[in-house]
Amino acid sequence: MQAATGSKSGWFRAGSPDEPHVPKAVSRSDDVAALVIVAAYSALQIALAIAHVPWLDEAQAWLLATRLEAPLDLLILPNEGHPPLWHWLLRAISTVFEFDQARYLNAGVAIVNAWLLARLLRGETILLAMMLFSFSVVQFWGYHFRPYTLVFTCILAALLLDRDDRPVAASWALAIACALHFFSGLLFAFWVIWQWMKGTKITSLIAPALFAAAFGMLAVLSALGNQTAGPESVGLFASFMHNMSWPLILPLLRGPLAAIVVVAALVVGFRDRPALLATLLTLLVAFAFGCALVYGRSPWHASFMTMLCFVAAMVAGVTPVRRWMLILILLPQVVIGLVAVYQRLANPIWLQDDLYALVAEDAGAGAGFDPERDLVGWPDMAIPEWAARYDIRMINGNNGRIIDAVDWTTYEPGRIDATMLERPRPYWLICYVCERLVGPLQENGATLIELGQKNGFDNGESKAFRVE
Repeated sequence: MQAATGSKSGWFRAGSPDEPHVPKAVSRSDDVAALVIVAAYSALQIALAIAHVPWLDEAQAWLLATRLEAPLDLLILPNEGHPPLWHWLLRAISTVFEFDQARYLNAGVAIVNAWLLARLLRGETILLAMMLFSFSVVQFWGYHFRPYTLVFTCILAALLLDRDDRPVAASWALAIACALHFFSGLLFAFWVIWQWMKGTKITSLIAPALFAAAFGMLAVLSALGNQTAGPESVGLFASFMHNMSWPLILPLLRGPLAAIVVVAALVVGFRDRPALLATLLTLLVAFAFGCALVYGRSPWHASFMTMLCFVAAMVAGVTPVRRWMLILILLPQVVIGLVAVYQRLANPIWLQDDLYALVAEDAGAGAGFDPERDLVGWPDMAIPEWAARYDIRMINGNNGRIIDAVDWTTYEPGRIDATMLERPRPYWLICYVCERLVGPLQENGATLIELGQKNGFDNGESKAFRVE
């Protein structure tokens, strides 16, 4: 088994005895450079968190966590497709913080992750910088109020624990990641196979595996009834190739040629670890195909594929070839990540209109304005941000119901409820893609007075109107 996986010391620049390349020891300049990189990343995370415009997924999770009451709903989240641990944490946090306070906490977790990554990649200054400033880690796996930041914490903890020859504790860390997000199962599957390859007793992995599987099953049960997921059948091969070329991020750059280049880079990078390479490629192909089947072209889950390649490189050992392989995979993600940083900092939350505040002001303070009677959100995805920030509910313009979180079982984003056209005026409206709604309202005799607009990076433009 040792011949297939390499020695347990095959981790960092010091190399393992069976590696042909043994680099120099870590220098003081390496440590200073790492400190500067981590400090820069930390400052950027704080700035991005302060400038961040909350979006649908952040608010949706908060609303479910804080407003579900039935114990079964808190175990199997209705129609969400997520394991419940993140929502349990949000519920606990909500006893101390409001949504607009709690959402800053992930920036602190991201800074801790940067420090852990610096320990893990000590001496690998270029890889440290590229990982931290890659699109996923600087954005959604950083300050965003989503579970990915804690998933990254679990990944780093697992790698550090395994380096210290604590494979069972490391496996538990990744099992906890599976309780935070269903797709962490991709990483856990690779991890269990790797532990078996290097000689860890399989019986010692049964408990964390059962724990991970239990939360995975809760996520599957949670997804039942969700109308936004496949199966997709049209263009399945094209979607698969799109997903396999994930490092390029931009849809125009993805496709079969890019996928071939990515696979070739992985083959070259892990050619000295054939068993590990076969495991890695099998899982990547299965994941890309599964996402194509359920979601079609799935850009928002590609970060798990990057993390799988990163974990594989760490456990196999960072050789010069694998270093260049990681650089190739990370380079386009760093470019896109830095562009996204500029875009977000150029459009901070304080330059965006607070649409609900504008509506409430226009309706008149103390004039009996009630969002459950007087405020329509269209489509329903326009509602959760304001419901979470102001602890309100609104009228769903798709079906006329009073909601806060989106109900994926009744999700019809293009539908205009008849009662919305006939509703007594004036009333107020917050909408996305408002041009699809303005025409039908005007044809029904309504006059729309625009009160403000907001350009969110994640959900696009939204506007507020008084409808007369």
